[in-house]
Amino acid sequence: MNTEATRSGRRVEALRGLRDALPIVLAYVPVGVTFGVVAVSNGLPVWMACLLSLVIYAGASQFIFVTLAAAGAGPLSMIVTLLLVNLRHALYGATLGRAFARWPEARRWLGGWGLTDEVFAVLGARVTASVARGESPERVISQPYHYALAFAAYAAWVGGTVAGALIGAAVPAPVAAALTYGLPALFLALLLNQRPSHPQLAAALLGALVAVAVRQVTTSGADIVAGALTGATLGALLAARAGRQVAP
Repeated sequence: MNTEATRSGRRVEALRGLRDALPIVLAYVPVGVTFGVVAVSNGLPVWMACLLSLVIYAGASQFIFVTLAAAGAGPLSMIVTLLLVNLRHALYGATLGRAFARWPEARRWLGGWGLTDEVFAVLGARVTASVARGESPERVISQPYHYALAFAAYAAWVGGTVAGALIGAAVPAPVAAALTYGLPALFLALLLNQRPSHPQLAAALLGALVAVAVRQVTTSGADIVAGALTGATLGALLAARAGRQVAP
């Protein structure tokens, strides 16, 4: 009886994860198609465009990789740049660490593979809401929920890339160049869809300004890291200040 109840609970959690993944899937498919088109239009073969999504699975890094490859950058500069751009994922892991604390080590690594910006936004919102209710973060994100959420998004991204890569050669170059704005548009939609607070808006604005300013100086990928760290710092300071003002 307990075994059946456990299985039923896992199915419910997995279905909940798939439901919460639907907005991400709807966004990932067109952006994945965009990446496939941009990659092939910049001279990458179809198989390499698909392999990038399978192995790297990081939208911003993949677009930067295509740009660096088209510019003839060396392997070392590519590796360093992609690592810098993806440093923000260390912050994601630190934020959600308590929620995964009871998971076996191997499953934590597997769960971390699917921790993209958009998946983190969903998980972070659940953890924040649970803490506000006085619940323990460890009980908020179950393994069936996270795997269903994360790997539905992964399948959508890879599937979109494959579709885009297959049609990429037929897309005119000006159209392919315009499609590169798809990823920033996705991030903007995520921000506005969450009804951001004043600290969040200030963090986003400062982060964007810093990223643009650094971008004028270097194309190493430090722009994203600098913008993320600066914006996150400001947002945390403003949120802490607002919390102190509200506290009795």
